[in-house]
Amino acid sequence: MRRSTLELDPSVALSAWSETTAANADPWTHYVCKLVTPLYGGGVRAAEVDTGMPIRAASIRGQLRFWWRIVAGPFASPEAMFQREAAIWGGIAASGPSASRVAARVKAKPVQAMHLSAKSQFAGLPAYGLILDPGADPILLKSGYSFELSVRCASDLTSQQYDEVQTALRWWASFGGVGARTRRGFGAVQVGMLKPVTPEEVAQCGGRLCVAPSGSNEIDAWETSVKKLQRFRQGPNLGRNPGQGNRPGRSRWPEPDTIRRQTRRHAKNHDPEHPVDGAYPRAWFGLPIIFHFKDAGEPNDSTLIPDGERDRMASPLILRPYWSGQKWHPSALLLPGWERRTTELRVGFGNGPFRRAWPADPAERARLAEQIKPMAGRGDDPLTAFMDYFEQD
Repeated sequence: MRRSTLELDPSVALSAWSETTAANADPWTHYVCKLVTPLYGGGVRAAEVDTGMPIRAASIRGQLRFWWRIVAGPFASPEAMFQREAAIWGGIAASGPSASRVAARVKAKPVQAMHLSAKSQFAGLPAYGLILDPGADPILLKSGYSFELSVRCASDLTSQQYDEVQTALRWWASFGGVGARTRRGFGAVQVGMLKPVTPEEVAQCGGRLCVAPSGSNEIDAWETSVKKLQRFRQGPNLGRNPGQGNRPGRSRWPEPDTIRRQTRRHAKNHDPEHPVDGAYPRAWFGLPIIFHFKDAGEPNDSTLIPDGERDRMASPLILRPYWSGQKWHPSALLLPGWERRTTELRVGFGNGPFRRAWPADPAERARLAEQIKPMAGRGDDPLTAFMDYFEQD
């Protein structure tokens, strides 16, 4: 059947766009990229690698837009941010719709069986970074897979706009990635030609970057980063009391006993005993959190979610291997703006009441923090306390 003249062939549209913009754009800049940790998901279907198109240019451009928002501020208002963003990345601004002034394309080899492996077959893979349903064993794209990213900016960008795009590229290369679960280090990339973002640059933007002594390689550095968070939240003698035999000890965080008090349910000889009640500090690490109680008489499974229309809150903490220019290091990044996002966070279990996850009053924060053993002496909020632990451990 002949195609209707009213239909638009995407390949024809792309060719026409390229021809009309080539004269008004800078030449393509090519970056050689390599996965340094396995890629999870990233395809059209959730949690699956797309063997035909494992790395998507549109996804990377979206990441660059995200990092631009992080580093291009501060903005006078949300409206001012949107106007500046649309002028570079496209959107519907006050002056009307505009196309992106930044183009990206990816050149990559077809994914073959040798490039893939089940999660269970990866040596050194930090399981805590990819907590899935019991028994799930997804196929991942192995580290070492290379691709070429090409980026081109419109020639009418101002020098400031051009510099902001280059800065977003550097932040993506240092802390971002491709695919899903990049905030726990999956899909991390090493990009040639780009200078690593330094801790001093992060501090100037209002974030915090902790870099631990170098690991033997990138996977070792990644595993160290994620395991530090696991120990802080759940490790014996830190996140929980020592257990007996194969049984884990009680959590040293207040949330489980808060749930027991609210539901008036607990196992025999498992009365709520934590001195802090009504606080949910671990919500600051990201939501939702599923609390699973195993013993008879305990509360049913409970899912902590943020107040409002969202059921998720991405973590402001990024863990991944960090390339200093010479060696790979374990690293933890608190995104600029993390305090603003978390201080007002209200959480609940869907049927209310929703309450502030952690108090805003400095004196109350300090008082409660000293009663939560992983936080005591480290900081008056959970993220600051973790960063102190990350540096000192």
